Amino acid sequence: MFLCSKCRERLSYSDNPSTRDGAVCEICGNLLEHVDEYFGMFKEEAGQYDFSTFLIGMKVPKDSLTRDIEAIEKSGVKTRNYKEEFQFQLGSRIERELPYRVDFGKPEFTFTIDQENMDYSVWVKPIYLKGRYLKKRRGIPQSPWIKPGRGKEMEKSVSEYIGQPVCDALGGRNYNFFASGREDVDALMLGTGRPFYVEVKSPRKRSTDLSALSGQVLGGSRDGIEVIDLSIADPSVIEGMKGQKPDKTYEVGLTVDGAGVVKIAEKLEKYSDLMISQRTPTRVLGIRKDKVRERIVRSVEIKQFADSKLVLIIRAEAGTYIKEFVTGDKGRTIPNLRDELDINVKIDYLNVLEVK
Repeated sequence: MFLCSKCRERLSYSDNPSTRDGAVCEICGNLLEHVDEYFGMFKEEAGQYDFSTFLIGMKVPKDSLTRDIEAIEKSGVKTRNYKEEFQFQLGSRIERELPYRVDFGKPEFTFTIDQENMDYSVWVKPIYLKGRYLKKRRGIPQSPWIKPGRGKEMEKSVSEYIGQPVCDALGGRNYNFFASGREDVDALMLGTGRPFYVEVKSPRKRSTDLSALSGQVLGGSRDGIEVIDLSIADPSVIEGMKGQKPDKTYEVGLTVDGAGVVKIAEKLEKYSDLMISQRTPTRVLGIRKDKVRERIVRSVEIKQFADSKLVLIIRAEAGTYIKEFVTGDKGRTIPNLRDELDINVKIDYLNVLEVK
């Protein structure tokens, strides 16, 4: 079995020729002779990214690694297999000559060599930014508005107004946007805003001017979307956000007919932790499964009532369809304000005041 000089030295073999024209090591495939070349590749790639910790990954043929382990056992020498040796040699040189340190747990930059094709790939740890957004103009959807066969409609979405500037600022390849719930396209998001995060994939930078970035979002959305409390977030914080289902507080403007303020006030006194059953609203049947959901309405208060104009403050459990709680949606939400108060009602506007 022909071995390269690196494997002969590693295995303490002295009875094997160290050179042979055109011969390929039957254990490492001459991989150990290319550490310098891969160091140059790593250095070139690393120069394009901002990071401090790294890890060398390896994909090697299983049969080659098996032969090596058998050879190590046969030699009786305590040594690293060729995969480990390559990682050690390359990693050590990187730490000696470049301003990076190895991290076996959560590296920011992973450089993986595939021995099958002698190529490499780079993985860069994503960056997460979290904050809260306010939607100050109606008509902005939270996610891109796509209709089958017709493509994108309406203006840009909240996710695009926020996600793309964040991605560009950090030099990312692409991004994912997540928010704690969503408001209707015709609703405003006011108060302290709605929690969100942006995952930036393959970022070339790991920091940016967050104040300037918030200004870019506001300007790019023509003052429609404002970002507050923007900060770099740890992935563990993001995982916690995913599991949260905070209550929401809404302001609903109505035009009513058929009842006076005293009658309405008396009826609303019982609306404390009221359990309601909501069948999937007719307006979202095309994108939501048709089923019955039980939700709790925490409270309903009158903010203003003049002539036929009524403004209510409604606090409800996450996932409550507020419009349908008001209108009844032809009996799909029970109980509902329209039937309980015995009034004709038209929703003039809906604003989200708090997500907490």
